Amino acid sequence: MYKIAIVTTIKDPFLKLAELFSKNNYQVRFINVDDVGQHRSKISDCDFVCLHLEYNDLINQHIIANIKKFTRVPLYIFGRNHTEEEKVRLLNAGSEGYIQIPFSDVELYARIIAVLRFLNQLTNKNINKIHFGPFEIDMANHQIKKGDETHHLTNVEYKILKILLESKDETVTKDRIINYVWDNDKSATDNALGIHITRLRKKLTYDPRTQLIETIWGVGYRLNYKLCEQNSE
Repeated sequence: MYKIAIVTTIKDPFLKLAELFSKNNYQVRFINVDDVGQHRSKISDCDFVCLHLEYNDLINQHIIANIKKFTRVPLYIFGRNHTEEEKVRLLNAGSEGYIQIPFSDVELYARIIAVLRFLNQLTNKNINKIHFGPFEIDMANHQIKKGDETHHLTNVEYKILKILLESKDETVTKDRIINYVWDNDKSATDNALGIHITRLRKKLTYDPRTQLIETIWGVGYRLNYKLCEQNSE
């Protein structure tokens, strides 16, 4: 099920759009623009972000850049009466589209679904089998292969590896991983994550002096792609 974040101080322009998503089993999260910093994990766990901007140009660019620091999903800006130059600056700040308010709810719903469908097809095509250093990671069958060795991934290990792979060479926070893997289950802990990371590391070990899953202390984890490229067979 796709998750859509609608970041705005005014819900009214987006209520019909949210209703369309909900009717078709998509999850919608309304988040106040002023509270973006407090809800990073909720936004980073979403598949699409709709951002309603009402401030001046510099603040708007800062909001976009701030969101893009912790999510790589498509972001559409919603606004009124922006000049062409302002729209260009907002797009250059990191957004993937600008939508003028008022808008057609049905048309916009179809556009967003089309983007998500395309990204899903692209991801499934490219992520089924990945060559990562000396490993072949078979995401479709939840397996890691190295030569004649085959290790099966548990569902939790699979999800952890998937989010790390999709965030190539970037640090993924513990909160983001936990929310993604355990679907916002409040009982999930840093300690539980650490246990699964340790098990996953054992399946990705080929040099005891190195860790392919790096710990970024106080923040989270990341996959060391560069190390793998240097040590590829």
